[in-house]
Amino acid sequence: MNKPYKTILSALFTIVMMAITVTGVQANESKEKETQELKLFNAAKVSLIDAIKVAEQKTGGKAMEAEVNDDSDTIQFKIDVLKDGKTHEVIVDGKTGSVLKVSLDDEANERTENEKE
Repeated sequence: MNKPYKTILSALFTIVMMAITVTGVQANESKEKETQELKLFNAAKVSLIDAIKVAEQKTGGKAMEAEVNDDSDTIQFKIDVLKDGKTHEVIVDGKTGSVLKVSLDDEANERTENEKE
């Protein structure tokens, strides 16, 4: 086998091995994140349905999406609520059912602005 061929094969092998390693790490991180979300969800004293109701009452809108807020170490629900054509992000405490935060969802507003351009 000539040297350039061996070099190319070696480089390809290295790239494939790196891709396999990265994929394995990402799968492990995803599984850990899912496990953490399940632990948080099980710790909730408030149901997801009740959290959605609280978010809708607080904003006067309709819930579009709800999930466990994985940005927190305590159980919180993140609910996207549509009101007057704007998406509001509502954070509800999973233990008390109280609204912790209401804000305009910047991501949804950025998409709307980009679509206008």
